[in-house]
Amino acid sequence: MEPVGFWEWFGLLLLLSIPILNIIVLIVSACGVGKPGFTSFCRAFLLWMLIGVGIVFLYGWLSGGDFPGIINPNKNS
Repeated sequence: MEPVGFWEWFGLLLLLSIPILNIIVLIVSACGVGKPGFTSFCRAFLLWMLIGVGIVFLYGWLSGGDFPGIINPNKNS
């Protein structure tokens, strides 16, 4: 098994910086397509993304769903 090279990591991180495409690349790579180093990284990255989304929804639920008030607290909505 050959280690993952610099340019391969560079290319993966470049793809992960593009919105929408990053989710597709993460899901495909997490399913085992590609090198084992990429698979583990993508699984961990997806887990962190899910935790982040969960925290955002939990915060929204606890704040009464007032997301516009969070973005612009001085505006009466």
